[in-house]
Amino acid sequence: MQIGLCTISNRAASVESVIRDAGDAGYDGVEVWGKDHVGDGNPETCRSIRDAARAASVEIPVYGSYLRVGAPDFDDLLEREFEIARRLEADLIRVWAGSQEYGDHDDEHWDRAVEDLSRASRHAADRDLGVTVEKHANTLTNDGEGARRLVEAVDRENCRLNWQPAFSMAPDVLVEEAKDLAPISNNVHVQAVPERGSRDRCPLEAAFFDLERLLGIFKNAGFSGFVNVEFVDGDRPYRTAIEADLEYLRGASS
Repeated sequence: MQIGLCTISNRAASVESVIRDAGDAGYDGVEVWGKDHVGDGNPETCRSIRDAARAASVEIPVYGSYLRVGAPDFDDLLEREFEIARRLEADLIRVWAGSQEYGDHDDEHWDRAVEDLSRASRHAADRDLGVTVEKHANTLTNDGEGARRLVEAVDRENCRLNWQPAFSMAPDVLVEEAKDLAPISNNVHVQAVPERGSRDRCPLEAAFFDLERLLGIFKNAGFSGFVNVEFVDGDRPYRTAIEADLEYLRGASS
């Protein structure tokens, strides 16, 4: 597995600055934030981001779009978001799994989400891209069953899950979820808090869950994608925080 840095980890800085920091620290790639860091994704902006990544010797494995399946504007945004991914020369485009939580969803929303995600996956395949579906609260992938069912309903090799440890889960539950979902994941986000349910970010090495064990589960499942540092401890200088998290991940994933 390779280690990346999400540019959303420093929203206050320009995307080119974050990319330079990632390269200087030794990250393998950057996942580009699809809001302020890309905006409307015009060719000049994407070219500047791509050139910065090349200069820093980092890849752009993921374009972190906010394309949401099942949303009213899905059709309007589909082509634009895929064009941004192409301009960035990303390998994956991140999408969101609707706007209802699994178990509290209605059948119409589920069916629309599956239809949209299937169409996005076909669209991606035509462009030699993969789709990674964010596992997140307030979406159909809020729990493991919903995430698995959605990916299996689409049933395409280029559509997989963007897994991340949920801070609401007990450490042993996270382990079981990782065992279940690692085989259907193509991207991972990591960040940490010191105790379950906390909202105060800390260094990855101080996480309340055993991140090294979780990464080992992904490694044993044959995961070959990027593990991306999404957010960092804000009590330390940014460069110190990203360098420390990278050093920890290098050891934990070896």
